[in-house]
Amino acid sequence: MMENRLVSSGLIDILCILKPYLSQIVIGGGWVPHLYNRYLQNDSKMEPLFTRDIDLLVQKNLPVIGKKTVDHLLTETGMITIFKSRSTPPLILYQGNIGGHEVEVEFLTHQEGSNPAAVIEVQQGLHAEALRYLSVLLENTITLEINELGSQLIVKVPTPAAYIFNKGLTFTRRKEKIKKAKDLYYIFDMLSSIPSIKDEIMNGLLFFENKYPKWFKTFKKNLTAAFHDIYSDGVLWTISQCSAGVYINLDDDQLKQYIYGIFSKLLNELP
Repeated sequence: MMENRLVSSGLIDILCILKPYLSQIVIGGGWVPHLYNRYLQNDSKMEPLFTRDIDLLVQKNLPVIGKKTVDHLLTETGMITIFKSRSTPPLILYQGNIGGHEVEVEFLTHQEGSNPAAVIEVQQGLHAEALRYLSVLLENTITLEINELGSQLIVKVPTPAAYIFNKGLTFTRRKEKIKKAKDLYYIFDMLSSIPSIKDEIMNGLLFFENKYPKWFKTFKKNLTAAFHDIYSDGVLWTISQCSAGVYINLDDDQLKQYIYGIFSKLLNELP
């Protein structure tokens, strides 16, 4: 739990630095389940899968708020810019030690049409990778109030339904198996550990069937292919991300059946 708190405070430090822009930023990536558990479920004991990477989602035109750009706010704290691509503009990652915590911050935005992923300068000096399906996360959000380490912050995160919908759409596009596994684990973790929002998730997915009909078919197709039985790739990938000791009362086959059952029930309840 100490490591979790340390990593979590690294996230809080970044959010404090970017406080003027929090109304324009949606937190994404692996931090979202942690924030759900901590601030939706009010459960500080859950230990979700953690990552030192911080993904921040923004619109394609981010207004300058106050006198400083986002790039200025981050670099003046000592964070350095790492160029991750040779494109023009290049993809930039912010890396550094903030308050004793090593963090990496990357900005993402939505890809319009069927154009290949690109890098867009969304604000002076701030480059964001444009990704397909990211608009789902930007268009469907909720706010959370964070009171940690003496800081009071109002942050935006995707709705639980939007987060699951996006992960179900994108995991098949991942090149690395471990990233596919993490995406599916996040879906499993939310469905299995936060039962209080299950109805909200299902209502949200039904809403997306009408709002994004083609994407909804892809979402269901992707999960159906990954979870056709207890020995399917989706089950095995999800198991690979389960923390040791969390399901100590289940043997290997029972855990497979449990994971398969969670996804099977989700698919059976979809239109």
